[in-house]
Amino acid sequence: MARWLLPVASLVLFLSGLFIREVPQTSHDTAISAVIIVLLALPSYLALARSEGTTRGLVLIIGLSLLSMSVEAIGVLTGVPYGRFQYSGAIGTAVIGPVPWTVGFAYVPLLLGACALARRYAAGRSFGEQVALSALLLVAADLVLDPGAALLGYWTWAEPGLYYGIPASNYAGWLLTGAAYSAITLFFVRGGLPVGVASSFVLILAFWTGVSLGSGLVLPTVIGLGLLYIAWLGLDADRAG
Repeated sequence: MARWLLPVASLVLFLSGLFIREVPQTSHDTAISAVIIVLLALPSYLALARSEGTTRGLVLIIGLSLLSMSVEAIGVLTGVPYGRFQYSGAIGTAVIGPVPWTVGFAYVPLLLGACALARRYAAGRSFGEQVALSALLLVAADLVLDPGAALLGYWTWAEPGLYYGIPASNYAGWLLTGAAYSAITLFFVRGGLPVGVASSFVLILAFWTGVSLGSGLVLPTVIGLGLLYIAWLGLDADRAG
């Protein structure tokens, strides 16, 4: 992604999130949401393909998408490991049990970005430390994303929790699955996961930080801004190098 394009796109997405609750609903909202989710994933996917090669990149993306969506389906049906919740139809048609097809496009770029940043900030550290940092970054990202997404009606919780209605079990599940998916990703990649793979991580966080600010969600806004700062430092260091 061109050096100027990422900050401009991030600002546009932040402002879009900031005012999204003021936009009138239309019959095309589901399709629009699905298209945006896919477009936000593309910078990360393209960077991974350049790093790993098209075939290995596609194998990793498809494998992680199917795995994460299957675990999501188990979570919706059983409450394990995230707690009981259900998706609305607002982000696409369900394809794996009750899980919309867009979920893979929404989650995998966050995972790849967290792994890339963990590689950057834990360079020279052990594999386990890199996995742990990636999992913590994913949990931090969901502290921003989940309250806003629930507020917009993308999914609902059967038993709301103390953190803006999100139960602690959700974050325990994100930590557990994030560690597992991060271990798979970091073990599989050969190209070193250049931090440019985190471009989609930045774009997604910019949008949801805007949603948090526009919705008056103070703590998610602060966490989002902090994560964006961390990600930008990593991206700038990579470009400088």
